[in-house]
Amino acid sequence: MDSFNIERSRQKLQNFNFKDLFIDELGWEPAPGRTTAITVDAQTYHYQPLAQLSGLVVFEVQADDGQIPYSQKRAAIHRAIAQSYHENLLIFVDKERTHSIWYWVKRDGGKSYPRTHHYDRWQDPDFHLGKISGLFIAMSELDPAGRIEITRVVQRVQGALDIERVTKRFYGEFQQVHDTFMAYLEPSIPDEKDRRWYTSALLNRLMFIYFLQRQRLINKGATGYLHDKLQERDWQDGYYRDFLTYLFFEGFALPESKRSAQAKAVLGTIPYLNGGLFLHHPIELKYKGQIQIPDQAFTELFTLLDGYTWHLDDRPGKDNREINPDVLGYIFEKYINQKAFGAYYTRPEITEYLCEQTIERLVLEKMREVDEHDLGILPPLHYEDVHELLRKMDGRRALILLQDILPKLSLLDPACGSGAFLVAALQTLTAIYQSALGRADYLDYAALRQYLDKELHGHPNRNYYIRKKIISHNLFGVDIMDEAVEIARLRLFLALVATIRRPQDLEPLPNIDFNILPGNSLIGLLRVDEETFNQMTPAEAGGELEQKGLFPTMKQSSIFGLLGQHSYRQMVEEKERLVQSYRLASTLTDDVEKLRTDIDDHRRRAQSTLNQILLDEFGELGIKYEQATWDSKKNKEGKAKKRALKLADIAALQPFHWGYEFDKVMNTRGGFDAIITNPPWEIWKPQAKEFFADYAEIVSKNKMRIEEFQKEQKELLQNEETRAAWLDYLSRFPHQSAYYRSATQYKNQTAVVGGRKTGSDLNLYKLFTEQCNNLLRNGGLCGTVIPSGIYTDLGATGLRYMLFEQTELMGIFGFENRRAIFEGVDSRFKFVVLTFRKGGKTETFPATFMQHDVAELDNFPGNTLEMSLSLVRRLSPEPLSLMEFTHPLDVQIAKKMLAFPLLGEEVEGAWQLSFTREFDMTNHSYVFRTEPCDTCLPLYEGKMIHQFDHNFSEPRYWVEEREGRAAVLGKRGEDSGQTLDYQTFRLGFRDIARNTDSRTLICTVIPPAFHGNKLPTIKVFDDDGNQLIDSQTQLFVCGIWNSFVMDWLIRQKVTTTLNYFYLYQLAMPRFTKEDPAFQPIVSHAAQLICTTPEFDDLAAVVGLGSHAHAVTDPSQRAQLRAELDGLIAHVYGLTEKEFAHILSTFPLVSEPIIVAAQNAYRDVARGLIK
Repeated sequence: MDSFNIERSRQKLQNFNFKDLFIDELGWEPAPGRTTAITVDAQTYHYQPLAQLSGLVVFEVQADDGQIPYSQKRAAIHRAIAQSYHENLLIFVDKERTHSIWYWVKRDGGKSYPRTHHYDRWQDPDFHLGKISGLFIAMSELDPAGRIEITRVVQRVQGALDIERVTKRFYGEFQQVHDTFMAYLEPSIPDEKDRRWYTSALLNRLMFIYFLQRQRLINKGATGYLHDKLQERDWQDGYYRDFLTYLFFEGFALPESKRSAQAKAVLGTIPYLNGGLFLHHPIELKYKGQIQIPDQAFTELFTLLDGYTWHLDDRPGKDNREINPDVLGYIFEKYINQKAFGAYYTRPEITEYLCEQTIERLVLEKMREVDEHDLGILPPLHYEDVHELLRKMDGRRALILLQDILPKLSLLDPACGSGAFLVAALQTLTAIYQSALGRADYLDYAALRQYLDKELHGHPNRNYYIRKKIISHNLFGVDIMDEAVEIARLRLFLALVATIRRPQDLEPLPNIDFNILPGNSLIGLLRVDEETFNQMTPAEAGGELEQKGLFPTMKQSSIFGLLGQHSYRQMVEEKERLVQSYRLASTLTDDVEKLRTDIDDHRRRAQSTLNQILLDEFGELGIKYEQATWDSKKNKEGKAKKRALKLADIAALQPFHWGYEFDKVMNTRGGFDAIITNPPWEIWKPQAKEFFADYAEIVSKNKMRIEEFQKEQKELLQNEETRAAWLDYLSRFPHQSAYYRSATQYKNQTAVVGGRKTGSDLNLYKLFTEQCNNLLRNGGLCGTVIPSGIYTDLGATGLRYMLFEQTELMGIFGFENRRAIFEGVDSRFKFVVLTFRKGGKTETFPATFMQHDVAELDNFPGNTLEMSLSLVRRLSPEPLSLMEFTHPLDVQIAKKMLAFPLLGEEVEGAWQLSFTREFDMTNHSYVFRTEPCDTCLPLYEGKMIHQFDHNFSEPRYWVEEREGRAAVLGKRGEDSGQTLDYQTFRLGFRDIARNTDSRTLICTVIPPAFHGNKLPTIKVFDDDGNQLIDSQTQLFVCGIWNSFVMDWLIRQKVTTTLNYFYLYQLAMPRFTKEDPAFQPIVSHAAQLICTTPEFDDLAAVVGLGSHAHAVTDPSQRAQLRAELDGLIAHVYGLTEKEFAHILSTFPLVSEPIIVAAQNAYRDVARGLIK
C-alpha cells in the first residue's frame, strides 16, 4: 500500500469500522488477543484489540451500559490497560456506535497529557480524517522484515493527535520578498507607509489565489494559473495593469455577466468571489492610475511561491515545504508583531483552550437556560461537556440551538492582530455546528426539518455554509493596524474556502468589512448618549470650534439640518440597514463597491460628531495637548507646550466608537457574549528603540547596549526631519496617558493601598483587561493571555479588586516561558491564561502556576488547587496579590505562617519596620566618586551583598561624607547634627529578586555607608535622629529573611523586583528578647555577619564581643545557616514533611545544603540545637 485512499477511509470511518480502517487503509497489522473485561467504579468495560504496529495497540472500548465514560473514568481505564500495553490508543464507542472518543496519552518525562478527539457518525468525516491520515504507513517505510520502530510509530501518533501546527519555515523568505516588492513600488507610491501597506494587501490577494489554484478552483483546474499567465506572453511590464487589475476588480469582484469583454478574454474561467478582498483598496483609490509594477517583481515572487506546496486543509503534512493557512497565520503574526512591540504569536493550544472555556461554556449555559425556562426542566440536565450535549439533545433542543443560540452568539477579539483567535473561534463554532446538523439529520422532529430545509436550501456545500454564517454573524474584531485587519479577514476567507472541493460548490465570500474593523479599541465611546449627539453639529476635523467656558465645543445648532432631519437613532438604523445589505450583497448582483462607499460616508459623518463628544469628555477631564519641543541651545528636548485639544487630535487617536459601530451588540444585547484575546503587553510610553528602528538599521539589534543606543539616538536627532518626527511621536502620549488615568471606564487602573494611590507605568494589557470587562454583557465570558503581573503587581491592585468583586474568576493558569511558548520573550518571563465571567463575585477559583508546557492546559482545572479569596485577603489584605501555590502543602504552610501578623500590620506594643531608599544611581550620580578618599564612605549596591555577607563584591563608587550627607538631607531642612541612617549598622536587601534564581530574598546588615537605590534598607532613625529599631531586632529580622522558609514565602509573590509592599505582606513573628526563640536567631545571625573589625561595635552590643568570635570557616558557616533554617522552621510550627516540601522548591540549591537543613530541623526537634 503506497498511498492513502481518502474515499475508502471516509466510508470506513463513517461506518465506525475502525478495525478495517487501521488495517486496510492505514497499513497497520492485525492485533492478537481477545476482548477483555475490566471494572472501574463498579462499571464493566470491554476492550478489544483492533490493530497494532510495533507494540502500539489500538483498542476499542465499550461499557456494559452503552455509555461513554467521563474523563476521570477514561483516565482510569487507560491506566489499567497501560499496565499490560504501555503504548496504546483507545477508541471509546457508545452502544449505538454513533459517537466515539479517541484517547491517546502523550508522555513527557514523568508527566502525562491525555489527548481527546471526538468523532460522531453525523459529523463531516474529513476533519477527523485530516488528523488520522498522519497514521498512514506506506510499504516504503517498513524495513526488509516488514517492521517499523516503535519510536517512529509513537512519533506518528503524536504527529496526528498532538499536532504542533506552526512552522518557522518560509518566514525569512517571505520577509525578503516583501521588502523587495516594496522597492519595486517606490516610484509609484513614494510614501513608505502607504507602500508597505499596499505591498501587504497585494501579497495577501496573491497568496489567497495560490490557495485557490491549488484547490483547482480557477480556470478549469489550472494549478499554476498566476505563473502560467505571466509566462503566457511578454506583458512588457503590464502584467499588473493589463492582467491582475482585471482579475481582481472584474474576475473575482463581479459576476461573469457584468465583466467586460476584455476581462473575459484575458482571464478565462474565474469564480465570482466578492468578499471585500477584491474591491479597490484605499491605496489604489489614493494613487488611482499611478501604480506601476514591473513584471520582474512577479517573476521573483512566483518563483518563491512555486517552491512550496499550497493546500487548505489542516492535516499533518509530510512535505516540509507545505504551506497551509496555519503556516501562513504564523507568518502573518510574526510580520504584524515585529512592528508592534509587546504583541506575540499565540500558540494554538492556548487559543483552543480559551475557545473551549468561553464558547463551549456559553453554549452549555444557554442550553441549561433553555431547559429551565423554555422547557421547564428542573433541575436543568447536566452535561459534562458540549460533546455530550450534542450527543444527547433531542429535536426540540437541536432546533433551539441552531435557530436561536448559535446564530446570536457575539464573539470579539479587541486586539485581533492577524486573526488567530478569530480563526480558533471559527473552528470551535464550526465543530459545534457540524455536530448539531449531523445529529439533526437523525432526529424526527418536523419543525427542525422545516427549518433545515429552508436554511440549507441553495447551499451546495454544507460546511461552506456553516463557516460563512459564523464569519458573518458571530465574529467581530478590532485592531489598531489596518494591515492586521486585512490579514485577519483573509485568514477567515482561507478557512472558508478550505471546505471547497469542487468549483461548483464555491459561493461568493461574505462581506465582513464591518465585522472586522481598524481602530483604537481603548479610546472611543462605549455607548452613545443620543440626546447629546442630536444637539450637536458635526464639525470637520480640525475645524473651528466655539469656546464655551473652559473648553472648546461645537456650536449648538441642530444636527438635523445637516443630516436630513435624521436623529442619531435613525442614522444608526440606516447604517445598520446598509451594512446588512452589504453582507447580503454577495448573493445578489448589487454594486458592492457603491454600497461600501455609502456606508463609509455614513460612518465619516457620524464619526465627526462622535469625536466631538469624545473631545468634550477630554476637556471635562482637564486634559491638554502637550506639544514636545526642542531646545536648540541645549541641543535636547525642551519643555512641552500645552494647548487645548482639537478635533484633529482626537481623530489622530483613531477612536473606535463601540456603541456606534456595533450598535446591536452593545445597545440591544448589552455587550458581547465572549471576548477572546491576547492584547499587547507593552508599557504605554514612548519607545525610543521602536521609533528609531525605522531610521537606522543598527537600532533594531535586540542586544544593543543602552549606551550604544543613546549615542546613536543623539546622532539621529541632529537630522531636522528625524527630530521633527520624534517630537511629533512624543506628543502623542501625554493626553492619551492622562485619559487612561482619569477616564471613568478605566477607574480600576489605580487603587489605594496603605493610604496611598498605587502608581505605575500604564501597561496596555491592564487597559485591555478592564476594557474587556466594559465590553462584555452581564454574564459574558472573557478569556485572555496577559503577563503574570495581573495577580502579583502592586500596580494591578485595582484590576484584582475588579476581578474579585465584579467578576467570577473561572481559572488562572500561570506559565513560565522556559520552553519559549512566546518567541522573543525572556525564558523567565511569566504570563497567565485568565478566564472570567462579568458580574457576580469570586469566592474560590482554580489556579496553577509555574507551568511550562501548553499541553498542560488540557488537564486544567482537573485536580488543580482551589484557591479561596478569604485566604488571599489574609495573605495580602490590601493588594490582594496571589501567592504562586503549586501544591496543597503550599496552602497548608501558608495558613500556619499566618499565625503571625503580616509585617505591614501595626501590632500594639511591637516593633514596626519601615523602609527607605537612599541614592538614585542616575539622579545622584554627581556625588559619586570612582576612587576612595579619607572622608569617603563606600556606596553599597545590591550586587555587593549576599545573605549574611556584606563583602560579596567590591564597591564601584565612594561618596564624600559631607557631600553625601547634604544630598541625603536634601530639602528636608537644616543639618542639626542629628544621626542619620548612613552612620549606623542597618539591614539592607537586594531589590532585584527573581523567584527563579537560587535564592530570592537576599539581605544582610551593613556597616555605616551610603546605599544605592537597588539596595533599600530598614529605616533606623527618624528625621530628628530618634532610633526606630535596635540592632538586635535587625539581626533577628535578617536571620528570618535569609531562611528557606521566608524565601519560600516571598517566592510565591515576587516576580523580578522586591518592592516594599511584598515585604509588608510577610508573616513575621514580632519576637523580642523576652521570647525564647529570639536570642538563638540573633546569636546565629551575629556570628555570620560580624566577621570584620568594622562590626566590633555591633558585636559588642549583641553580646558577641568582637569580630574574633564570628565564624568565617565555610563549613562552620554552612552549619550555622542550617541550624538557623531548622530553628525558624520550628518557629513557624512546620512539620518535617512541610519543611521538606519547602526545601524541594529550591532546585538550584546544592544537595548538601538541603540535607544539612533537614538534619538541623531534626536536631532542633531533639533539643540538640537551641
